Amino acid sequence: MDFSQINPPYSPSAWLDMDALDHNIALVTQQTQAVNLRLATKSIRSLDVLHYIKDNSPNYIGLMSYAADESVYLLENGFDNILCAYPTLDMQSVAQTLEYTRQGATMIWMVDRPEQVDALSQVAKSHQTTIEVCLDINMSMPLPKLYFGTKRSALMSKKDVKNLLKHIKKQRHIKVAALMGYEAQIAGLPEHLPGKTRLSPAIKMLKQRSKKQVSQRRGSLVKWLTKQGFDLKLVNGGGSGSMDFTSSQPEVTEITVGSAYYKPAYFDYMDSMSEYQPAAGFVLPVTRQPEKGVITCHSGGFIASGATGIDKAPVVHYPQGLSILTDEGFGEVQTPLAVNTKKLNNAAVPTIGSAVWFRHAKAGELCEHFNELVCYRDSQVIEAEGSARTMTTYRGEGKCFH
Repeated sequence: MDFSQINPPYSPSAWLDMDALDHNIALVTQQTQAVNLRLATKSIRSLDVLHYIKDNSPNYIGLMSYAADESVYLLENGFDNILCAYPTLDMQSVAQTLEYTRQGATMIWMVDRPEQVDALSQVAKSHQTTIEVCLDINMSMPLPKLYFGTKRSALMSKKDVKNLLKHIKKQRHIKVAALMGYEAQIAGLPEHLPGKTRLSPAIKMLKQRSKKQVSQRRGSLVKWLTKQGFDLKLVNGGGSGSMDFTSSQPEVTEITVGSAYYKPAYFDYMDSMSEYQPAAGFVLPVTRQPEKGVITCHSGGFIASGATGIDKAPVVHYPQGLSILTDEGFGEVQTPLAVNTKKLNNAAVPTIGSAVWFRHAKAGELCEHFNELVCYRDSQVIEAEGSARTMTTYRGEGKCFH
């Protein structure tokens, strides 16, 4: 988008560049066409956007939700193939999904511990039905002095899997239907984090080494489970940062993608995302000019989750030449910015009433702060019935699942 030509209908507001979104959808389709595509809802958080991506993705198979009550919400709104990515103890919501599975919907729950299995089994037994589960395999790479990956699942070795399966076999109302081996250290770790560029060669080397062990471990587990008589509906892997690698693995039947569609700022530091375009962000009005060379925007304190660092803060997208004041950062209700006129690249010097465009560090978290995404195409607001076309977020629907 040519942000110099755009006057947002209101601000603060969130923006969605439909041209960039279409570009990213096409790239994802191209990179993942060898497998089925599952959309990560946590990275999108809008029913409207989920439907839009679904309708334009020929290899779409379903959604990966992040909470049990969110899964109910998605089923209520017409989605019928859901894999919940995280173990849950919200048995009330689990029970609510059963009316949809009886009607043919697919609803699979993640497990890696007996306690999670037991809770699901009690619900299934009380409703005289069977609940399908997915084994969450830890794809991290432990090294003598380094744990390369995430502390997510208790299922690290084949022995761990065998022990859990022994427990599951005692539960008549639980069926193992899937396996997920999410290589987070490959899919979600940028090679060029700001302030940590000296680590880039090591990160690249570790990623390559990790790919080899992921291929071996996940593939051998799938073969072993098949020999044991388990008929897996799906083998899920990957994420936005590992599309080429994951889609090429013979054991993988589907890949989960989410952040690639919005291309948040955090993914600017990742080699595999270089062809993707920023498709979402937020715009703030300049409401103050406390001194020469400084402007102040209203709102802005949308810091991303994860280990605290500069990479979790929003970034200025337009105009260039603006920088955050390190002593204040992005504020709860106002954000001061230093103006370097030499770096504005012919953009007008922002004054009171100007708009400054930003990108969030992560994808779906942006939608927790706004009720709707204002849609733009060809550097113009898309008009719909005399007003700006918008796509409603979870928040705009009155939903917050965390």
